[in-house]
Amino acid sequence: MNDDQLHRLLRDSPARITLPGSFTREVWARIEAEENPSVLAALSQAWTALLGALSRPAPAFATIAVCMLLGGGFGWMTHQGSPDARGELAYAESINPLLRTGREVSR
Repeated sequence: MNDDQLHRLLRDSPARITLPGSFTREVWARIEAEENPSVLAALSQAWTALLGALSRPAPAFATIAVCMLLGGGFGWMTHQGSPDARGELAYAESINPLLRTGREVSR
């Protein structure tokens, strides 16, 4: 069947569709619902956009580098404010029999 025959057949088709009376109202209600997305839909779109941006090599590398720098910086800041090394080892010495010193009385 060529295009001319198809066009002729479609023009001559007696199919008439009757739409319900509420059809127009329902169509406009769907359009309005799509124009005003919910908060959940907006968050979903934002999450998808963020993951799409991070899936490229350059942003992914930059994100990993920033996270490593932040982690290292926070670790360094935490270490600077910690007590002296002797106090940190006291707990390990108290529970590990191989680290016990001669200060304890042997049995």
